[in-house]
Amino acid sequence: MLTKKVSHIIQLVKDNCPPDEAAELIETLVGDRIRLHNIQMLRRWEGNHRFDSTPFDHKIVELKAQNKSARALLAEARELGFNVEVSASIEVRLVKKPFSHDVKLELTHN
Repeated sequence: MLTKKVSHIIQLVKDNCPPDEAAELIETLVGDRIRLHNIQMLRRWEGNHRFDSTPFDHKIVELKAQNKSARALLAEARELGFNVEVSASIEVRLVKKPFSHDVKLELTHN
């Protein structure tokens, strides 16, 4: 459950720039996120070669699709002679861990 208050906001980007600069900025942000997922996936694979990579694969495909969509929008901005306003921030919230009740079960033979 999330707390109601945002604990911290990190403003990464707030720029008005030409489409080529915006494209480089977006490509960097998305590319870094994809690399993070690849590193996390590799760590999981090192611990268990049979782990299910589906959640990582889906997120990477989603990020690549969003990047492709952004490139199309930036190409349109370039054609029309527009600048691009880019804003990216990270909201950090404290989240309570879900309650887990680890119960050790023992089988007895009667």
